[in-house]
Amino acid sequence: MPKQQSITKSALIPTVLISGGAGFIGSHLAEYLLQNKARVVVLDNFKTGKEVHVKHLLTNPNFALYDVDINEGLPVDIQSVDYIFHLAGLEEYFYSKDYLSLESLLTNSLGTKNLLDLAKKSSAKFLLGSTIDVYQIRTAQADLAQYFGSNISEENRFSLLEAKRFAEAIVWEYFKKHNIDARIVRLPEVYGPGMDLNSSGFLGGYIRNVLEGNSIDIYGDGEEKEYYLYISDAVSGIIKAQFNENTKGNIYSIIPKESISSLETAYLVKSVADSKLSVQFKPSLGSRISDYKGISNENTKDLGWKQKVGMKDGIIKTLQSLNYSPNTNAFKPAIYIDNKIKKDEEIKTDSIVSLQGVKITSRPKDTFVLNEPENKDIITPTTKDKNNFISKPTPEKKRKIFKGFSFDGLKIISSISAILLSAFLVFVCIPVISTYFSIKSGVSSLNSAKESLVTMDSEKLEKNATKAYESFRQGRISLRKLRWAFSLFGKDNEYKSYDKLLGSLSLFSRAGSLGSGAVKPIESVLNTIRPDNSNSLDPAIFENAKSSISGMKDYIGMAKADLLGVDEKHIPKRYASYFSEFKKFLNDSQNTSDHIYTVMSGLPQALGMNGEKRYIVWFQNSNELRPTGGFIGSYALIKLENGKIKNIFIDDIYNPDGQIDVRNIKTEVPTPIKGFLGEETLYLRNSNWDPDFTKSAQNFDDIYFKITGETIDGYMAIDLHFVEGLLRVVGPVFLSAYNEDISADNLDERAQYYSGFDYKEGSQDKKSFLAILGGKLLESIFSLDKKDMPNLVDELKKSLDQRHFQIYFSNNPMSTFLKEKMWDGSLVSTDGDYLMVVNANLGGTKSNYYVENSMSYEVSSLTRDGVLRATLTLEYKNNSETDAWPGGPYKDYVRVLSQSGAKLTGAEIVFNNGVKEDILKDMVTSNVGKYTSFETSFVLDPKNTVKLVLGYDLSPNVSISKDSGTYNLKWQKQAGTDSDNISFSFNPPFGSMLNGSSSNLEITDTSLKYSGKFNSDLNFYINLR
Repeated sequence: MPKQQSITKSALIPTVLISGGAGFIGSHLAEYLLQNKARVVVLDNFKTGKEVHVKHLLTNPNFALYDVDINEGLPVDIQSVDYIFHLAGLEEYFYSKDYLSLESLLTNSLGTKNLLDLAKKSSAKFLLGSTIDVYQIRTAQADLAQYFGSNISEENRFSLLEAKRFAEAIVWEYFKKHNIDARIVRLPEVYGPGMDLNSSGFLGGYIRNVLEGNSIDIYGDGEEKEYYLYISDAVSGIIKAQFNENTKGNIYSIIPKESISSLETAYLVKSVADSKLSVQFKPSLGSRISDYKGISNENTKDLGWKQKVGMKDGIIKTLQSLNYSPNTNAFKPAIYIDNKIKKDEEIKTDSIVSLQGVKITSRPKDTFVLNEPENKDIITPTTKDKNNFISKPTPEKKRKIFKGFSFDGLKIISSISAILLSAFLVFVCIPVISTYFSIKSGVSSLNSAKESLVTMDSEKLEKNATKAYESFRQGRISLRKLRWAFSLFGKDNEYKSYDKLLGSLSLFSRAGSLGSGAVKPIESVLNTIRPDNSNSLDPAIFENAKSSISGMKDYIGMAKADLLGVDEKHIPKRYASYFSEFKKFLNDSQNTSDHIYTVMSGLPQALGMNGEKRYIVWFQNSNELRPTGGFIGSYALIKLENGKIKNIFIDDIYNPDGQIDVRNIKTEVPTPIKGFLGEETLYLRNSNWDPDFTKSAQNFDDIYFKITGETIDGYMAIDLHFVEGLLRVVGPVFLSAYNEDISADNLDERAQYYSGFDYKEGSQDKKSFLAILGGKLLESIFSLDKKDMPNLVDELKKSLDQRHFQIYFSNNPMSTFLKEKMWDGSLVSTDGDYLMVVNANLGGTKSNYYVENSMSYEVSSLTRDGVLRATLTLEYKNNSETDAWPGGPYKDYVRVLSQSGAKLTGAEIVFNNGVKEDILKDMVTSNVGKYTSFETSFVLDPKNTVKLVLGYDLSPNVSISKDSGTYNLKWQKQAGTDSDNISFSFNPPFGSMLNGSSSNLEITDTSLKYSGKFNSDLNFYINLR
């Protein structure tokens, strides 16, 4: 999201507001306006709008996006604008004609009024996006119960139309009473790249049929008509209606010259398909009104607007945007209407009529079926007597007849048997075998595609995923040849489930083949980023990847839709777990594709494709624990340009810190640092005092700029656990300068030795060791075999999840993705219970190497007021043998972060000799971000243990009541810590019943419990009644 700013009109650049701007039409309009140097503000509540439509616009400084419901009012930031396009509620109508939504009704009433008030206040030009379907409105004449129609579908459809008419009426009222500069644009069905294939009209469904390789289904006679308009023509009409002169007070119907029937549309789509698809007629799903009598677009001539993209070209462009290769041969759809009418007139007898793939399998009503004769006697040809009467056969002839019958009958029986056997093979055996082996091949190819993905081999991924798609598609075709058998045994529902499952698998495989386009940039980056080669990075590869991802998302959406048609009870038990795994993976893939799209949008900028980028990496020593993971002993400055590492400079933190004293640079210092370390200004080495890495990075950035004047584009923080993980992947590295191998097993000890023992400020020992180790690690990573890449990716993800690796960009689209994944080291925002224990070693020793931490959190409700009370016990054990460095006393400043509003009721410290000391009066209460912080300090000598016990009432917002019996806890891990022992228990109020809980909780008679190692953030959920 962009930073908050006041939106006001400017004389330098037109300011345009688009409600519903994240929708299909709105996003195309926004992109056009930005290209023409306008400032664009988009309001959308993302009910029908999609983030992917506008994510690529977020980097444009003239673009602002607000996630807001305009029914509840407009953002206070928006003071005035020049132009308003009200498209909210329009696409909800297009996509939901058969589903009544209160929000769409409100958007067309309250939302419209709010925007008109802004137009009045700003003297802005206002345009309402409406639909030509308002011409179809009807109401009941006598029965209020059937005011909008005789069934739910009609009620929903016509009430939504009435809502759109009501929006038009409000615009008319403001135009009439307040002289608002307003106009209305009525649109038909709009299609093109980015369209929702579940949208209304025939076209979306037909395109989906093509992508799935299914027959194109026409419901009814195919003579219902619609107007279709390509997206660029729709945007052109909207733009001209708003910006042309003399359009105030006008209504424009932006439609093509002629409507097109569903049959013509079907054959037009079929003609550009690259496969032999049939067109199937099916019974009508119900009456549909397509009455556009009275519609006129004569005044569009005054706009100078004309349709530029014909239906065929538009469909081809749409299919190409979905990575489908269409057939571009010429086509005249009108002849198929004439052919069908002629064929309908000619049908008088039982027949199967084919119209180039159109199959009508129902029998005409006026045809006859010949019944079997009742007389079972065998009648044979006979000779006629003189009187031309038919004579009876003679006994001799009878014998010959029966003798002949015996011989010929065996031949007939043999022939029938052969025919039945052939039919059995053709209609049963072959389809069954084909289905089985196709599915087996598809599964195998899909597994191979997965392996290709994790090894980042785009060519093999595309090849294997395409093979899987073809296999599942062939399996589905073979299965459909067995439909009669399922029907024969009353297993139609099972058939539907299997058919939909194969459809979902084939669509998902198609998505995988498109996903290879997202892997190619990663391959290219890995081959280019090394400074020791001459490879270059093509910026176009990222745009191609984004296009592939968009198509991939569409296929995943269709795969999910097909999977909804699968009844799990029809899945055999031995495959149930695989089905559940696929279902979860499919759901996750939708979010993953959004994340990949965001990465592809921000990666070129991060790699310096538009100019040099500078990044600083903190080397944090987790053995001297600090809020963001450890003491910043050294740092690296990395310069990237055109996708290539330009330079890596590693320095000791005391070198730039020395300039602070020389130049007398003053920065406000946190009270604990001032008190414990006696420092009057904040140094870089202590700038990571805020447990939110993004905030600490900004503190570092401010000081670093004062010292060097350099602008830094992003920060990363790593600790010893992260480096250990990399060493587990690449194996030991030999440092010739020190004549020894550094491995995951000895890193901790050797790092202490080479960068700590007898260390003096300004010494080059630490810098040299880290520089040489870092260079060797990069060299080993760049030379990794592809088969080892999955291990590297897993280790990086693990470090990000466990906060041993944190990333922050100052201004990059990837920041949103990093925050959503909680990889930016920020504090998680939650309205439920929250806990984070933050320890800071202020003793100057590396004693955290020897200290064991244990945490126990207990929440109880002991009174009827619903207030929850917490008891937190923190235990620290110093296993250091002596006071000698790097061990010795552990001087800790501890902060306990809880939800805002928590009240401390007790605090005591318990020493290992059992002595207790009440420290409640000495506790410090402050705020860290949005949370309340309870703070204290202690010194723990070697071979000693200390317990800190805090009691506090949780925030009233987290209480249990009759209205809210839900408890949620987010327990966030401090960066740099690893495998601390933790436990959690929740004691519900007396008399309450458990209604549900998170799967990580153990249920006992009196409480819910958890215990384990603390390696990543934890979430707990409890619902009571």
